[in-house]
Amino acid sequence: MLDPIEFPRIKAEGFDRTSDPTPAYNCVAWAANDQARWWWPIGPDHSGCEAFWPKKAPRKNTLKAFTLAFKTLKYEQCKDGTFEKGFEKIAIYAIGTTPTHAARQLPDGKWTHKIGRNIDISTTLSSVEEGIYGKAVRFMKRKIPK
Repeated sequence: MLDPIEFPRIKAEGFDRTSDPTPAYNCVAWAANDQARWWWPIGPDHSGCEAFWPKKAPRKNTLKAFTLAFKTLKYEQCKDGTFEKGFEKIAIYAIGTTPTHAARQLPDGKWTHKIGRNIDISTTLSSVEEGIYGKAVRFMKRKIPK
């Protein structure tokens, strides 16, 4: 399950488990609504093959590269993770300036996280902060198609 050492706030804030564990996709892919591929700018995916990364984004583990990757999906930077009707938001987490995790906001305002090869969860933005993912440092949004 979720290790309280890796996620010290999760016990206090709680979460809902929304999937079984799977190595087929990771948190960045989950934030991008892609359950078929492992997204990461450098290194192999779960099977040892090169991970998927959009061609228009540099293969670097930087906030700029992650921002450009999500721009290929029509996301634009925004101020914060506050719920806005008609928009879907993502959050990029980092330790310092090095990205570690991404999450997607759900239509009810909660956030969905894929925990590595583990489960998907529905919870708050802050419930996975102060652990191995660092802090949500970049927010992006796009209009939900009608």
